[in-house]
Amino acid sequence: MSRELRGTPAAPGVVVAAPWIYRVSPPGDAVALPLADASDAAADEIGALAARLRDGGRESEAEILDAQAMMAIDPSLHSAANDLIAGGADPDRAILEAGEAVAASFEAMGDEILAARGADVRDVTTRIARIMIGGVAPRLDRRSVVVAVDLPPSVTVELDRALLVGIALEGGSRTSHAAILSRSLGIPAVVGVDGLCAAAATVSELGLDGEAGTVYLEPDAGTSLHLDRAARTSASRAELDAEFAASPLATADGHRVTCAANIGEPAEAEAAFASGAEAIGLFRTEFAFAGRATAPDEALQAAAYAKVLRASGGAEVVFRLADIGGDKPIGYLRIDPEANPFLGVRAIRLAERHPDLLPTQIRAILRASADAGQRTSIMAPMVADEADLELVLRLVADASAIVADAPVPRVGIMVEVPSAVLLADRLAPRVEFMSIGTNDLTQYLLAADRSNAALAARQDPLHPAVLRAIARVVDAARAAPGCEVAVCGEMAGDPVGAQLLVGLGVSELSMEPRAFGAVKRAVGARALPDLIALATAAQQLSAAAEVRRTVESAS
Repeated sequence: MSRELRGTPAAPGVVVAAPWIYRVSPPGDAVALPLADASDAAADEIGALAARLRDGGRESEAEILDAQAMMAIDPSLHSAANDLIAGGADPDRAILEAGEAVAASFEAMGDEILAARGADVRDVTTRIARIMIGGVAPRLDRRSVVVAVDLPPSVTVELDRALLVGIALEGGSRTSHAAILSRSLGIPAVVGVDGLCAAAATVSELGLDGEAGTVYLEPDAGTSLHLDRAARTSASRAELDAEFAASPLATADGHRVTCAANIGEPAEAEAAFASGAEAIGLFRTEFAFAGRATAPDEALQAAAYAKVLRASGGAEVVFRLADIGGDKPIGYLRIDPEANPFLGVRAIRLAERHPDLLPTQIRAILRASADAGQRTSIMAPMVADEADLELVLRLVADASAIVADAPVPRVGIMVEVPSAVLLADRLAPRVEFMSIGTNDLTQYLLAADRSNAALAARQDPLHPAVLRAIARVVDAARAAPGCEVAVCGEMAGDPVGAQLLVGLGVSELSMEPRAFGAVKRAVGARALPDLIALATAAQQLSAAAEVRRTVESAS
């Protein structure tokens, strides 16, 4: 009888194949190389893998590996490893430890996008260490579902595509680079499957449903029949989603909603617009601050931000000011440890303790705007009240006076703190947009830490309390001419959540590009009055699960 393990859907598709558990290979017979030579060899290997993706027309995915190739020869990484070697560490262990320190700094930021960069560092240093000790690259010998705690992105590309038919990870996330590559390459994937590696080691066959987020151990006849049906359904749904991805985001009766993308690095902008984005609704700027020994200067930031503006072709780009501190520490900022960092000194609250941080960033955004000849949008996270908003407006005004040739920016706030919901009628008249961050808003409203897996059922933004909060923000914006409401949390990329948001009156949905097709298809299936009725009824229900059932059964 088959056994079922639940995880998180990462890439659609259904497959049955033998498990292949990824492990770092033991030393081989080749002559060991010194750190510098091994790093150069690793950069060459990764560069060749990037070229393979580029030859297949996958430019944005190739850029993931381009960044890895640069990491392999990063002088600061080598310096840290050489310091450990000078202290007596084995060279291969030294590069791994140096990489682990950098990866940990990314992961401490508490952001899935930045955690993916930490995984990249581990991928690179593992490859360097393997080359140093003469290890061999992993190889598949049959059609397989690859099982790992977290599969390095370069290994994902390196494995034989004819034999790699599925990926199942015990760790990872939907925004990890392994998951991104899986979707790009059309490989079904499930992540976050607790106990997977130990379980997979005891079976000869795995079934994987990347849409449901399920892994089956030794699927029996009944399970195999179920998977076969699921495979046909998944393939049909994927074809439909692909047809909708480049279409406008609109209801069946023609009500238009802006379809925007959430991105975390400049290299992702071009791919987002190519996937059907009309704007960048959330550009997470923390990438510029992480993994560094010192703060990035104004020129460095401006150059990175200008790349995004140029890739947008004149479309709106919303730069979220750095949401760091508290649960997202940066070593050079010297932030004291906090008992409850989610409610601590972070984002706009850093302005008092680190008075140069946000002014420098805002000037950099404005310089990028001037260089690109394009108006930009600046969004402040963690705004809790009018005093916070006063600070943001003053910082933008001061920066604008210095960078006088920049177009006047649009200024907005993220609504993620419950007090901002209650004060939305006071905040809305003073900004041009409010973007609701449903991830944090949900955890704060429901007092459910979103990093605590035991509270997963309580972290659903479809909860009626969250829907009522969103409705209150929309009502406040409607009463303030010129203020628009967007949603940039995970709820916007959920087809059910997207339908409710449109029904509530949200004018922009910003999501990961992978969700465009499914969201556009779901919203386009219903007329606006129907969505308004659903959103109104949903606010009167008692639980998130009941809301989801109601929306899904109404189709």
